[in-house]
Amino acid sequence: MKVTFPQAKEIKNILPAIVSFLSEGTFKANKDGIFLSSLDPANVAVILLDMYPNMFTEYDVQDEEKFTINLEDLKKIMTKVALKNQISWEIDKEKNKFVLTVYGKAKKLFTLPLIESEGSFMDLPNLELPVKVEMDSKAFYDIIDSAKVIADEIKVVADPDGPKVSFIAEGELKDMRIDLTPQDESVLSMEVPSKAMARYSIDYLYKLSKVARISDTLTFKFDSGKPIWIDYKSVDKFRFGFVLAPRE
Repeated sequence: MKVTFPQAKEIKNILPAIVSFLSEGTFKANKDGIFLSSLDPANVAVILLDMYPNMFTEYDVQDEEKFTINLEDLKKIMTKVALKNQISWEIDKEKNKFVLTVYGKAKKLFTLPLIESEGSFMDLPNLELPVKVEMDSKAFYDIIDSAKVIADEIKVVADPDGPKVSFIAEGELKDMRIDLTPQDESVLSMEVPSKAMARYSIDYLYKLSKVARISDTLTFKFDSGKPIWIDYKSVDKFRFGFVLAPRE
């Protein structure tokens, strides 16, 4: 396997959010793309990364293969890579190495060992999440950032009468409520077929939503007592998402 990114920007911006929850990652590569789907150690969130062939200027994957690398080490290497640098990923099966090449004023070669993983690639079950909102990703981050100073969990309430989706944080002495409606400038579309309410960890949402810069918009889906599924996408290139379990 060898693939080349035209620039390091997207993967460099996504990695910190992934590493917030995963120290290592198992990737699956095939003709359709390179995929990561892993459950965090606390069994609270599934982290998703899909990178499609159109994301790369070179995409050479002959057979399906899985490989596991230390993501914390990869993140450290990527701090030395400029956003506009072209980079490539390659698997050296003979040496059992992951090879990262950086193309800039000088060609830099980094290697990481392929590791035996106790985890695995996780295939998600089909989730019926009828409430769906597509909105500005930075506006979503601002909601979570505001709630962070109020409480450690956020209640998301959907009401078809309007319709509207509300984010509510309640602390001992202070609270916050933000209502989203289809008329809001930050909302591109909203589907609320029925009432729904669930609570989620603000800390998880905050760490994961800091990748807002990678995509102008995001889509989130949820239902009462079920996970919230959030996707950041660049059409035909990549998808970064996460599925966060509700709090009781």
